[in-house]
Amino acid sequence: MKLEEIAEVMIGILSKREEDKNGENSYKLFSLKNYEEKQKYEELKTNKDLSNKLAEKGDLIFRLLYPNKIIYADRQIEGLLIPSQFCIIRTKKEKFDPTVLKWYLESKKAEEEVNSKITGSIIKSMTLANLKTIEIPEISNKKQEEMKKLILLWEKEKEISREILNEKEKLYNFYLEKMTKIGE
Repeated sequence: MKLEEIAEVMIGILSKREEDKNGENSYKLFSLKNYEEKQKYEELKTNKDLSNKLAEKGDLIFRLLYPNKIIYADRQIEGLLIPSQFCIIRTKKEKFDPTVLKWYLESKKAEEEVNSKITGSIIKSMTLANLKTIEIPEISNKKQEEMKKLILLWEKEKEISREILNEKEKLYNFYLEKMTKIGE
């Protein structure tokens, strides 16, 4: 089945077109840089109601420009306005779990299909129309529940491993700095 059969796929807003400094509505604008660096988001003022372009918990935010990136909308992203270099993939949860869909879209098989649909030679990007036609395997709801548990477990293990490595790095740096002072 195609992605558009299991999810609503919509492009974000072109912020420059919607901006009005005197606008009554104010939205925080999602940005990959701000998300990754945990910085404050820009605000967009407009007179239009753009609530249908706000991220909801469980949405997948797909970066259309190469290299593509998929972000699961959690509490940190919920309520942010999504700009046009991204699209919102909002799964029909009774058909497909967003955690499983994210995993699949990041898999080698889906990555090959995504790469085959990318257009442009200098600025590579995925069109919304092409994204909607990505083939998604049919997986029963029961199997999706099992897959989600395994995916979340693996994500937790990776997080713990990163934390352990960070703590070990601090420890080794502490001892190495202490050793350099011994000879003084």
